[in-house]
Amino acid sequence: MQWLFVLVVFISAYYLIISGKFNRSTVAFAAGILILLSKVIPDFDMKELGYLIDFNTISILIGMMIVVGTLRTTGFFEFVAVHVVRFSKGNVRALLIFFVVTIALFSAFLDNVTTILLFAPIIFLVADALEVSPRTFILAGVLAANIGGMATLIGDPPNILVGSASGFGFMDFMRIDGPITLFALIIALIYLDRRVFKDYREMGGKLQRIANMDPKKAIISKSALYKSLAVFFAIIVGFLLHGLIGVEPSLIALAGAAAAMILNGKSFSHLSEDIEWDTIFFFMGLFVLAFALKEVGITSVISDLLGSLSGNKIVLFLTLYWLSAIMSGFIGAVPAVTFMIPVIQEMTTKFGVPADIWWVISISACLGGSFSIAGSAANMVGVGLIEKHSKERLTYGDFLRFSMPITLITLVAGTLYILVRFSI
Repeated sequence: MQWLFVLVVFISAYYLIISGKFNRSTVAFAAGILILLSKVIPDFDMKELGYLIDFNTISILIGMMIVVGTLRTTGFFEFVAVHVVRFSKGNVRALLIFFVVTIALFSAFLDNVTTILLFAPIIFLVADALEVSPRTFILAGVLAANIGGMATLIGDPPNILVGSASGFGFMDFMRIDGPITLFALIIALIYLDRRVFKDYREMGGKLQRIANMDPKKAIISKSALYKSLAVFFAIIVGFLLHGLIGVEPSLIALAGAAAAMILNGKSFSHLSEDIEWDTIFFFMGLFVLAFALKEVGITSVISDLLGSLSGNKIVLFLTLYWLSAIMSGFIGAVPAVTFMIPVIQEMTTKFGVPADIWWVISISACLGGSFSIAGSAANMVGVGLIEKHSKERLTYGDFLRFSMPITLITLVAGTLYILVRFSI
């Protein structure tokens, strides 16, 4: 009956996460500890914890959070904000489109949670200048971050998980996920411009105060800025070449973090607030839950059911695509991918399903994660920032009304991409 116990813990944990009654990272971490205490994993010893928790994923997240933290302290992102407003020349429509594109671009090379945290103060500044609620701008930014993060290995946590499990590298993600990212972003921009941003087109005169700011004054230290940017770009180059140099992306990210701290005279205590500890412990708990599901045979049952479709690759891919998208939207992209990874691993070994199947869950999780507040960490962070800044309550229904049309449209685009890309 071990499988029943694990299943009950799994379902209970996700019920509590979705309900929002408790902190989701605390629930996931506690569920993982409960699994370890129950001894459902035979002969487990704490020395073997590395087999349960994917420290490649954890290391990439921590390393990039530290590097971005050092970059944030230089004033670089405020510098970018003023230039963005100036570039728009008082055209609010152009400004909002540029914000969406910029957030999507940054999310490809930073994790989407960090991108939202960095751009939120800029968005609040613009919304306050326009004397409107920042809700629409933040939600548009969150969707852009989820889409943009799909383009690379490090942009969205589900991709980090997929990359670690599949062995695909940075360039693989850009080559396969890059085209659909661009396509989905264009579709989202057209929808936002015609259905959402049109209400703000006549407010350009209110942005003059920001446009008059001197962007150079935003830079706190040029020396620190140059050092942090040098480290950041070195990490990106390392990610691009990791297959040639034989160094894992996780080690490159940690090396970059160490270099950034040494060059800028920072310590872990200085940058501890820049590390999303809730996200880290959320991942750790999920890894233990996923391992337990595999250990008691639940993932084998799922893989056998899906494996019955292996005779028709496209039918299998599309079934998995929409199943993963729905799971990602309502229980979260990270939990969905964590659950799916051992299923995919069994399907590729037992049924000979081609490795292209990894891209199916990558695309579906990144796009499907925009469905609801629980879909991604970026969604939760964005909603929390709105409520903190504006003192307005944002419900699941409010989020769904905004996100559902765009998410469905981009998921259909992803379906077409999979049909074209993998049917040959």
